[in-house]
Amino acid sequence: MRVGARLFLSLVPAILGVFTVAGLAYWGEYGRQAPHVLVITAVIASVASLIMTWMNTQYVAKRVQKLAEGSPREGAGSGAFRLRDVADAVTGRAISTGTRDELDRIEQTVDRLSHELERVRTERNESQAESGERIREYTKLLADATGDAMKQLDEARLPLHILLDNKFGDLNENQEEMLAAARSAVEQADLRLRRLREIVDIDAGRVPLRKDAVRTGDLITSLLPGLNAQGQEAGVEVTADLAPALPRVTGDRAKLQEACGLLLSERVRGLPPGSRVSISAEPSGDVVKIDVKHPGGPEGTGADTALARRLIAAIGGTVEDHDGITTITLPRN
Repeated sequence: MRVGARLFLSLVPAILGVFTVAGLAYWGEYGRQAPHVLVITAVIASVASLIMTWMNTQYVAKRVQKLAEGSPREGAGSGAFRLRDVADAVTGRAISTGTRDELDRIEQTVDRLSHELERVRTERNESQAESGERIREYTKLLADATGDAMKQLDEARLPLHILLDNKFGDLNENQEEMLAAARSAVEQADLRLRRLREIVDIDAGRVPLRKDAVRTGDLITSLLPGLNAQGQEAGVEVTADLAPALPRVTGDRAKLQEACGLLLSERVRGLPPGSRVSISAEPSGDVVKIDVKHPGGPEGTGADTALARRLIAAIGGTVEDHDGITTITLPRN
């Protein structure tokens, strides 16, 4: 029962007592005699009012004292009521002399907690502002570093290309293999840096995205040849079960194809030989869900997966991994 209900309930006998007293005043005049029922009712109402008021007062006092347990009470045991405390409360000397009761301690505690909360909020806002500034600084540094590295790789790629494609002299097989390995390493490093640079541009909002109406079936079937080729190299079987009339999705056609291709390719590459990957799609409300079932394995955490997730999120979709199923959710057109 709530405290307010308890207090209002304690008023019921008192109200009954008021009407009883009024009846006693009426029948108490000269020549009249109060009925016994009225006298008994008055006695019962008075006793009941005393009991209920005492119980509710004790209950409220215990709850208030429990809230104020953080500070010890001066000169009184637990649950004790002193006549001096009652007299101070009635006469107001507790306020004038500066004596603190439970409500004062509760108020002081609430004020202290409010100040602490305000301080924590201020520190959190300052920390968020500082973190945002550092993220912007890191983004700029990463963009500058990837840009410079890509320029240097371009400078290294040109002489390697010239040496391999234009014969200025006889090269033995070892020299050709070393130059080919160097060119392949340069190409891979350039591809990784371009991935990082695109991630930075997406986070900075510098990548314009179109809103094309893309057929879901065409999106998946365009990825199957490359996925099958990768699956054959890794010993993984890739199958697709698509409904004949899937709704269109909204997104940048090229970016959407790139994101789904990166995500699915990384799933295929991370599976052991003999595994099977099945792709299905179905509409669900205002979205289309593409489910990629695979035998589990660790989720991709490389640059390809990070770029794919950002592209899909920028288009308005989501990517979720659970129980060996990767679900790509895209908005319907």
